[in-house]
Amino acid sequence: MITYYTQSGESLADLCNEMQLENPEYLREYHNQNCLLSERFEGDLAQGMKLYIPSASEILELNKKIRDNNQSFYDFPAKAKFPFDFKFWEGTYQITQTTCSDDIILSKYENKVRLDLEGIKNGYYHFLFSAFDFRKNEAISDSKLDTLAKMCIEAIYPIRYIIDRDGKLIDIVLTKKTEDMFSEMNFIKNFFPDQYSSDYIEKMKDIVESSEIISQKFKNTLFNSFMFGEFYRTQLGNWVTSNVYYDFYPWIFDAQPIRFEFQNILLSKDIVDDERVKIQQRGISVDTRNLEGLHFTDSRFNEKTDIEKTRIDCEHFAEYLFNRENLSLYKIEAGFQYLGHENSQREDFLLERITDNY
Repeated sequence: MITYYTQSGESLADLCNEMQLENPEYLREYHNQNCLLSERFEGDLAQGMKLYIPSASEILELNKKIRDNNQSFYDFPAKAKFPFDFKFWEGTYQITQTTCSDDIILSKYENKVRLDLEGIKNGYYHFLFSAFDFRKNEAISDSKLDTLAKMCIEAIYPIRYIIDRDGKLIDIVLTKKTEDMFSEMNFIKNFFPDQYSSDYIEKMKDIVESSEIISQKFKNTLFNSFMFGEFYRTQLGNWVTSNVYYDFYPWIFDAQPIRFEFQNILLSKDIVDDERVKIQQRGISVDTRNLEGLHFTDSRFNEKTDIEKTRIDCEHFAEYLFNRENLSLYKIEAGFQYLGHENSQREDFLLERITDNY
């Protein structure tokens, strides 16, 4: 047993997290069992109060008792890593992305995406992906350009995602024959006979003829980064914080993805029977390319060169919510802030499962 004097603003939950004790109620109970009658308390901590806390060996015993009683405030995964269970990735998702400047909303884009598990081939999972119901500023755009773009993209979907057993996106390929897509796009010309639309359709044809361009254009999306990123392949450390890891996220429109240094934090439950597992993901930029360089298509990050260059001043924050019963994805709320301008530039991203299966 150790005598401890509490600090300003310190809570039972804070202290338990520092001690690696899995339920704050057990710390209060431990103190009340070992203190004088006049030193017992029922609420939270007060600054400067004397608190009796368990030793390291006693904490191990208490955590075993907490788990035996199914009263842990943490859902620690087996082998310190949450499994990537593909049957729970299938479904329909709502995506909302909002651009803000000094807390003023500049634009809001929404759409739905669908993933269907096609099967397993050569050890890889094959998903069929499609996107639909595109909206801007909460309204379906009926502009000529948007309608043309939607009709062309519908001629391409569904596309196939090839995923390995660890949840890594290996490749994206077309499922339709080139001549069939060309036929559909030529039919679209009947609705848009002007030269601009014809040129746009011909550019779309050039894209679908190149498997490399298709893979690059469809891979570099926030949806893919959040669904198939390194987040799922990173282990927790000896408590609730993960090892440091690195990944790329395409937060800036029409630019190359930015490389971040990440760390995950497993959050405690709000209540013992909380239905969600919550994990925070915090990232700081380690990308030394300037903002202009990110817009060059041949721009690539090289960690072995220019390590002393100034990094892009931006940060990433996300909170992943999973259903505790089967660890299927429930929701992701994320944000990106670019600090390189006088005005505060922010992107908010929301991904929600809207199917009822899980």
